[in-house]
Amino acid sequence: MARHRAPVQAFRNFLSILLGFGLGAANNLVILPWAFGDNLDSWGLVKVAAAWAALLGPILAFGAPSAMNRYKGTMSEKGTLSELNGTLIWPPIFLYLVFIALPAVFFPEGVAQLLGLEGADRNAVRPIGLLAGIQAAQVYFAGFLSSRLKTALATFAREFFFKFGYAALGLALGLGYLAEPAFLPAFVVLHVVVLALLIAQSLANRFQWSLKGLQGWKVRKEIWHYGGTMVLGSSAIIILSQIDIIMVGRLLGLSVVPAFTIAVFISTVTGIPQRASARLLQPLLAQALHENKGEEAWYLVDKAHRNLLLVGGWILTCIWVSMPEINRLLPAAFRGLDTVILATGLARVLQGSALGTNQLLGLSIHDKHTIGLNWMAVLLAVPLNLLLIPETAVGWGMFGAAFATLCAIS
Repeated sequence: MARHRAPVQAFRNFLSILLGFGLGAANNLVILPWAFGDNLDSWGLVKVAAAWAALLGPILAFGAPSAMNRYKGTMSEKGTLSELNGTLIWPPIFLYLVFIALPAVFFPEGVAQLLGLEGADRNAVRPIGLLAGIQAAQVYFAGFLSSRLKTALATFAREFFFKFGYAALGLALGLGYLAEPAFLPAFVVLHVVVLALLIAQSLANRFQWSLKGLQGWKVRKEIWHYGGTMVLGSSAIIILSQIDIIMVGRLLGLSVVPAFTIAVFISTVTGIPQRASARLLQPLLAQALHENKGEEAWYLVDKAHRNLLLVGGWILTCIWVSMPEINRLLPAAFRGLDTVILATGLARVLQGSALGTNQLLGLSIHDKHTIGLNWMAVLLAVPLNLLLIPETAVGWGMFGAAFATLCAIS
């Protein structure tokens, strides 16, 4: 690990995420409430659009980051890395065109109904479609940088730079330089700029692709099958991470989404160690497996389990005992979210503690074993949300959404 400066990269990742979290705190707790004022529906629409893009983008990438890490060693020895990159780009292009771009262009009303958008919010269908495609491209190029063990700048672009740009948009809106209807399109442009940074960094690290892809149907089929297996497993986790925001928007209204996302945001500080480690742990595990160093792989997994559980649990405890002070800092409309923050924080701590095992299984021949468990969690989360959130059922509202996700993950 020393020759890849893994500790240095992990620290830089942590620093970028921590700085991004600080910017995000200023943005979510001060700038955006001031900028949007009482128009919580517009803010909620941006949050729901971001949630859909975060959900769809990694699914559209079709397991490309995992495949890049798993097959990098073999393809490097054969001198076919550019062909591997070309092979991995075609499924995302096909999926995006068929399932996102064409429906958004030709059937926007039907897509709006599917997403639960009403009135003027239906105009957000195409921006959401663009965001999903941009997110997929970001995942693809961030995956390439991860396979090269060049994670620091990718983390900086997606964590700090993006949050800085988001805060700048909020300030522009609040000061009157940006009209409210233009906020969502500007948010899309910000994602394009982040993508451009990732592409530039990838090119600087000798990214190449041959659009003809790998020769031989058998090897292409193997790689696409692996990517499909990865997306089947990871998509369930991605859905679990975004379903609560989407369900709150559909069942309680877009005006409730900002309060819920503030609670989620506060709890995400428990996931900072996981996010700092994830992009670096996967390529290190992939290399250990490729070199048949089983002891090193298990050492990495054991350290990840122990450290992420202890650090995440300690951070959550600090948040919980500090809730009276946090409530005094929050705008009046966003106070009293203690139990929501606790439930979402516990879910993130549990997810983080399982990071090492999930990544090891995903890179091994046992990758299919996690798919069923992950989708069982999704199938449990959906009815639990429908049962716990609405006033016509249990009526727990935002806490019901957070508790449903916690139960599904547990």
